[in-house]
Amino acid sequence: MEAREKVQLYFHPGSRGEGYKWASSYQGLLVGLCRQPFCQVCDAGAREQLRHFRGGNLEVQLESWQKPAFFEPGQRFYLAHLKAVPVEKVEADAEGVEFDPSKLNALVFTTPDGAVLVDPGGMGFNGDSSPLRQLIGGQRILVTVVSHPHLDHWNYLGIREVACPVFMTNLTYRFASRHASLQRDFSLVRVLRNAQTAVPGQPLFLNRAHIRIDTIPLPHSVPEAMGLIIRGEKKRVVCLSDFRLNGWHTTTKAKTIASLLEIAKEEVDLLALTIFNAHVSGFTPMETIVIEALTDILVTAPNRVLVPCFSTNQDRIRRGVEIGQVLQRPVAFCGSGMRNAQELLGIKTEEDVENAEGAMVFVTGCQAEGFSVLWRISQKHNPPFELRSDDTIAFSSRCIPGNEPGLQHLISSLRPQVQRVIVHEGEIERLGLGGLGVEEALTHVTGHGSREDFRLVLEILRPKQVLPWPQTSPQIEAFREITEPLGIEILSETERVFEV
Repeated sequence: MEAREKVQLYFHPGSRGEGYKWASSYQGLLVGLCRQPFCQVCDAGAREQLRHFRGGNLEVQLESWQKPAFFEPGQRFYLAHLKAVPVEKVEADAEGVEFDPSKLNALVFTTPDGAVLVDPGGMGFNGDSSPLRQLIGGQRILVTVVSHPHLDHWNYLGIREVACPVFMTNLTYRFASRHASLQRDFSLVRVLRNAQTAVPGQPLFLNRAHIRIDTIPLPHSVPEAMGLIIRGEKKRVVCLSDFRLNGWHTTTKAKTIASLLEIAKEEVDLLALTIFNAHVSGFTPMETIVIEALTDILVTAPNRVLVPCFSTNQDRIRRGVEIGQVLQRPVAFCGSGMRNAQELLGIKTEEDVENAEGAMVFVTGCQAEGFSVLWRISQKHNPPFELRSDDTIAFSSRCIPGNEPGLQHLISSLRPQVQRVIVHEGEIERLGLGGLGVEEALTHVTGHGSREDFRLVLEILRPKQVLPWPQTSPQIEAFREITEPLGIEILSETERVFEV
């Protein structure tokens, strides 16, 4: 064991529920943050500050270790003992941080027989499911419905309180099953064994006289998203969750509007939806502009094109593959998330294609996730392949709020190694990439509606009340400008339990 002096390293955040599994790299080797409960080297006060830390530089003291191996030399790595957390990187310990329903996607609708739970998931709790448990309280859950395959809408599905009939689409089931297998989440496996298939556009078959749940297909960044129309004895509720009006086809918007017009034939008491882009003018455009941008990049790139994007964005990946094949570029998938997408899409590739001249390589790491392909390449930590000076990296994504420091660090380290780095429009300023020679193009379309999407939906449905989230600036101010002329009451985003 070799002790080293204190250094500052950039750490990608891990799960507090898994013992602070944070990761970094030093001199080409993996660095893991110490998680011994009573370590005499780590600073106890700094560890307490880490509870509200969301990624960035940490001051640590390194120890060199070698993992034992029976048949070959063990892998060397560094153990980092925490010494200090920069004050400006620590989030304020806000009142109510232990239970903030606004960060949940979950909604609870109570009936005389019990409750309906929609989307048992959320972001920002570091794997801690207690906010959902507190939201459910003593309610007996009769049925749970998952609106679409994104992880933050079902990541707490395995907790004991939701062990009941669960409805989800086939793609959601496949994503959740793979997650349960990789994470060895046996509670989730148990729930999935009794899951029932939901088909967007068809009602859910419930053996309850007091409630009816119908569904409609909705455009989103992942296939098989659906909206819910929940009818109880007292109220009729519409849950749109994550959606936009435009999709891939010219008829998508018209079909979605037709479904909303049909819903509006009866009174809507409550509308629930996310408003991430309420402050963005116009309608969210069609996804085809992304394929046009990727086509232009592929036509002009002299060698390989690496495409980091969300692996759940299957429609975009499939169409990107088609463009690559038309342009006679070998197509490869690198990283577990991308290989999962490849498997779900049924796309076959040859071995070692990522090293072929002119290859189009879909890679993980669009959010600078620790151990993703791009992270391993940037940190020179067992990279799956080496970058070449004439490669192009085209990010077909945008930064999720909170990931800015990690992405800035990642792109800054990748830029000198390749000919071009291309990000989505507006990302250079947002990520502080000015002066690095990074380019911008329309390489991403959000899965969420913009201002005019919400205006049209509200004008059609005319709900008595609306529950939008997140209610942060500038989203809530822009959304309020739409609702006030229509006389629609906005509920607090912490109100997540409704009697229907």
